[in-house]
Amino acid sequence: MTTTVERPAIPRAGTPGLRLIHSEIYKIFSTNTWWLFGIASLVISGLALWANLAEANYRLDEALNPMPFEAPEGMPPEDLAQMQAQWAADHDVHAQVIQAAGGIYTSGQFFGLLLVFLLTALIMTNEFQYQTATATFLTTPRRTRVIVGKLIAGVSLAMLFWFVTEAIDIISGLLFFNAKGVGNGLDEWSVQRAILFNALAYLMWAILGVGLGTLIRSQIGSIVTCMVVYLVGFAGTILVFQLIHEYLIKRDWVLTAAVSMPPIASQIMISPTKLYEEAATWWVGVLVMLAWSVVAGGIGVLLTRRRDIS
Repeated sequence: MTTTVERPAIPRAGTPGLRLIHSEIYKIFSTNTWWLFGIASLVISGLALWANLAEANYRLDEALNPMPFEAPEGMPPEDLAQMQAQWAADHDVHAQVIQAAGGIYTSGQFFGLLLVFLLTALIMTNEFQYQTATATFLTTPRRTRVIVGKLIAGVSLAMLFWFVTEAIDIISGLLFFNAKGVGNGLDEWSVQRAILFNALAYLMWAILGVGLGTLIRSQIGSIVTCMVVYLVGFAGTILVFQLIHEYLIKRDWVLTAAVSMPPIASQIMISPTKLYEEAATWWVGVLVMLAWSVVAGGIGVLLTRRRDIS
């Protein structure tokens, strides 16, 4: 009589989801890509911070040491009133502090978001570039879990980029405003909102990047597409909507509708003041970015579940 002895199950250490996230984070930090992008982000943020500090210094000096308003002779009353209002706005110290603080505390975010967009797209395309996708999905057959792990890893990296650049921006801003002898603007909701939604913008562009990486497997193709979507999309959206407004539909809502595109929406949501006169309010930009992020994440999961991986 043969006795069958069952071997005891050996428990695997850790929670499966956490192991997967740890694995995805390890993949990111095992390459040189992340720190090259990190250095680029610091350099770009530093240049943007320097430019914003220089502009803020100029504007605050004008506001703190105003020259007497001199009305040009023979100017129509309507134009004179508009000029006086603009002069008053330019010499309103509190308003200038808020505007300067919003720019200084979010310095470098325009190109920082682009770098995060590119980096998170590479998180997915690297699997196909180095032909590790098959091993990844064999190890974790539930593809949805893999995509979620990559999303969390990408968002974590984006938040790291945001935190480092934001810390530098805030410390530099506090030193600058203290030296100028004015408030630092951190007690204003519009400035706080700009900082918080700047973090949200990093998170959302990270999700968009992973979604794009699942849609376009080619590494070069995804990089080119990211550049086109972000840079050409920003300038092109403004140009297209201005042309429509100028030659087809002469309504202000046409210019407001530019918020429908992610590059414009993310700029609108973090701006402490209106990005331009006809711009949508900040919360519309938030809703648009949320919608694009949900769509990108959903498409990424669906495509990865249905595609053959070889």
